[in-house]
Amino acid sequence: MSQSPTTTRIIGIASGKGGVGKTTVAVNLALALSRQNLRVGLLDADLGLANSQILLGVNAPLNVSHVFEGSKSVTDVAVETSHGLLLIPGASGNQSLANITSVQATSLIDQVLQSYPELDVLLIDSAAGLSSANMSFLDTCDLRLLVMQDEPASIADVYGLIKLESRKDRLKNLYLLPNRVTSAANGKALFDKMNLVCMKFLEQPVSYLASILQDELLSKVTRKRETVIEHYPTSPAAKNFLNLAHALLSELGESSATATRQEPQQEQV
Repeated sequence: MSQSPTTTRIIGIASGKGGVGKTTVAVNLALALSRQNLRVGLLDADLGLANSQILLGVNAPLNVSHVFEGSKSVTDVAVETSHGLLLIPGASGNQSLANITSVQATSLIDQVLQSYPELDVLLIDSAAGLSSANMSFLDTCDLRLLVMQDEPASIADVYGLIKLESRKDRLKNLYLLPNRVTSAANGKALFDKMNLVCMKFLEQPVSYLASILQDELLSKVTRKRETVIEHYPTSPAAKNFLNLAHALLSELGESSATATRQEPQQEQV
């Protein structure tokens, strides 16, 4: 599908606060997209407390801090996982990287796309919060998913993030993703509530793709350094992320291009 940096679709995964399951969503969505015969990259852009490699069970001796220092290139630090995923690991415990500039963030994305022009999709798992670095990463994205939970702090913080995006007139490609909800209906109800707030105070709507249901299996596989997509492909949790991947591809206009190629994969799920 993609043969040049300009055709790689960049998807940002963000949240207003930590602890809402953003990285779990990013990792499992990346794996679900890989199951569709797409070449997928995952950039862990949480540059202070990165943990995508932990969820994937990957040992990553190098990370993006070495790229920013200039001692290594993106290809030096990137890891090809056993899942067929390209991981660009983030740094952990490096406070200086939490305050990178907009120019540095954009440069990193450019280096990833130049080094891996064959990528169909690049997912960016940004840090929680509203830092300038986070906003700079989101600026590079074609589509942004904001992960939220049905609890007051998450709702307030994600609204702050929506408001910042509204000031840039970029709500058209922004999607709320209710996470850890008890049912699809409850997830849609949470979205509807947030959308009404946006319409009232920002006079602009936000969009909806799907919801991620609460599933204790996700906690269990994390502790075992497994993934639901690989180790429990027929579980409700795996199907939930596969459905999200299909909805996302439909929004990106890729569903028709991938339907015939991923047919054998669907028979196995």
